Amino acid sequence: MSATIFMYLTDYRERSLKDVITQLEPGLFKKVTGLNVKDFELLVSLGVFNSALMNDAVYKFKRYEDASLSYTGISKHKNEDLGLYDTVLSAKDISDSFINEP
Repeated sequence: MSATIFMYLTDYRERSLKDVITQLEPGLFKKVTGLNVKDFELLVSLGVFNSALMNDAVYKFKRYEDASLSYTGISKHKNEDLGLYDTVLSAKDISDSFINEP
């Protein structure tokens, strides 16, 4: 739940969540989750996060968010890179790979 709230609060949508936590918004991450970067890195090193599943979950979360914004008439993230958990999809990769049907 805290990670979801954190994703809603950050503006770095085009960066990977891991980079946002460890480099761009560590203070916000601590405030929202109670964990600091060292705590997060320990959890990562212990294998708590499955990268493939986390990338999939973050992708689906952001697509759901896009659909919600689009429903209200806001299309603010079109043609932008999309940061997942530990990787980033370029806008070109997204447009080449996915068909977005309303």
